[in-house]
Amino acid sequence: MELSWKTKGIVLTAPLNEEVDDVIKLIDEYLAPRGFNMIVMQVRYRYQFRRHPEVWGYDPLSMENVKRLVAVCRKNNIKLVPKMNLIGHQSGFPNEPTDGILHGHNEVLPDICDGLLRAYPDFDEQRGTKEILYSRSICLSSRAAKTVVCELIDELMDVFEADMIHIGCDEVFNAGLCPECSKKSRGELISSWINSINEHIKRRGGVTLMWGDRLLSTKDTGYNRWEASDDGSSIAIDMLSKDIIICDWHYDKYERYESIDRFAKAGFNIMISPWRDQENLEAFLNYAIQHDTGHINGVLMTTWCGSGDLAKRLLYGEKGRWLHTDQIANTIDKTFALQT
Repeated sequence: MELSWKTKGIVLTAPLNEEVDDVIKLIDEYLAPRGFNMIVMQVRYRYQFRRHPEVWGYDPLSMENVKRLVAVCRKNNIKLVPKMNLIGHQSGFPNEPTDGILHGHNEVLPDICDGLLRAYPDFDEQRGTKEILYSRSICLSSRAAKTVVCELIDELMDVFEADMIHIGCDEVFNAGLCPECSKKSRGELISSWINSINEHIKRRGGVTLMWGDRLLSTKDTGYNRWEASDDGSSIAIDMLSKDIIICDWHYDKYERYESIDRFAKAGFNIMISPWRDQENLEAFLNYAIQHDTGHINGVLMTTWCGSGDLAKRLLYGEKGRWLHTDQIANTIDKTFALQT
């Protein structure tokens, strides 16, 4: 598929320290020759933070290994953007094979807190609740949480030598529950938190990226409750700073992708974010190409499997251990051709 947008990006999970060599080779020998010029690296708390070591996640990346990733990206003129989830996705179940990435679940069950809420239980919007739906959220009324989060942002952007950061904010189902947060509408609560984080990032000369699903209404768009909101948070689309870049992700196939037009009307620049299914990806990208008013910066391919596993599949042809690694690899191969 011919894509003329200026940015060709991909989301990779932070590799295990033992797999950094494989991911460096993936960047150097596979992604760069196919014209990728942005990597958004899903770190969460898997970095050896010096200021807040209490939030370390599973097998956190060393500074040395981050600098090696920075170096290979700089060599290939690839922008390396760290990513943290700064509302939801603060808990879940560990994936198999274990790499410390936490995912939600579709029924009310006990779960495992990720680094921030494990270290600071008072930051948990569901504090004291043992069983929740999908994943926990940060309490957006907590000033202390915002202070720690901003300090983590600073350290992560510094070590990655980054002028952009992706703050997640997708699939938030448990915000606005505590007595203080419930005083505001979901849209007011979420937009106030994101705007405040964005102002902090701007003060240090950075740019904010985030997922766009909570800014969309299931009723107005026809999207499912994962790709859009059914709890009223969608009014935040008119409250957010327009210098935030929205990553518009959709994994199902639709006749129309209403969000592309809605984000244009709201004044946002966006990235188009498909996933593993080739037919769905092509439908999404074709619609985006036809409805681009100049507000689409590029594509940001998502993966959601271990980056080391993906590297071994794409570089050496090894069968993926993760559920969707093989399909993701095949879709990437078909969509992004070698540059001549």
